[in-house]
Amino acid sequence: MEKIKSYMIWGWGMLSVAGFCFLVITQFFSCHGKKKEVEVVKPMFVKEHQAKLENFVFLVKESHNFCIPDEEQGCQEESTVSPISSASGVVLSSSSSHIFVLTANHFCENSNIQKIMGEIKIRIFIGETSRLASIVTSSKRADLCLLEALRFKGENFKPTKIAKEMPSIGEEVFNVAAPDGMASPNTRLMFTGKFSGCEGLNCVYTVPATFGSSGSAIYNKEGELISLLVAAAINFENVSMGPHVNTLKILVSTVEETVDIY
Repeated sequence: MEKIKSYMIWGWGMLSVAGFCFLVITQFFSCHGKKKEVEVVKPMFVKEHQAKLENFVFLVKESHNFCIPDEEQGCQEESTVSPISSASGVVLSSSSSHIFVLTANHFCENSNIQKIMGEIKIRIFIGETSRLASIVTSSKRADLCLLEALRFKGENFKPTKIAKEMPSIGEEVFNVAAPDGMASPNTRLMFTGKFSGCEGLNCVYTVPATFGSSGSAIYNKEGELISLLVAAAINFENVSMGPHVNTLKILVSTVEETVDIY
């Protein structure tokens, strides 16, 4: 466990070039390399994994640069928005007016360098929609962060059920993530692996993960949420880690004392 690094994205970490190129290629160009209008069909999901895929959230941390007016120039122009980092998340539940998204706390936190870059905001993308989100609560120790955002008209999210217990070692698990920021309205990257046990409240999976995978959901074979990916091995990114399911349940039960999540 010594060669472990948490995918904390501080400072000047920008969205992956590979992810950006992937988005551009899939959205704007045909296989012949010519730009043309294409009728985009709403993505179809395998029924077994439909809820997992529909509840996937792509998150971007934005810096809204401050404007310091001087004697010759005011601040009439709109502030510059710059992406700082990306992460993954899952729609935990929704109310009549809001949705609740679970992700990694190290993505929600702002470093001192980020703070001087401007006002930091979190934008979430679900399919073709985007909206700003605010933090409801977070746990640095568990590396969990719960966000809320407005629910748009016509949206129906199936509540993500949290498992009662962890799987047995060797059972298959599923992960939906945006590694290296690879995400678009018409794609969902899904991975499989094995549950490999826990050391206290830190659990291990043979699921590939890298920057951008932080906060992505881990499901058991019944489709129940058991953890979020928050870290991976330095030299072997097919070994990843996340908090125990009991940690998730404690966070939710604490919030539900004041906010009706489910």
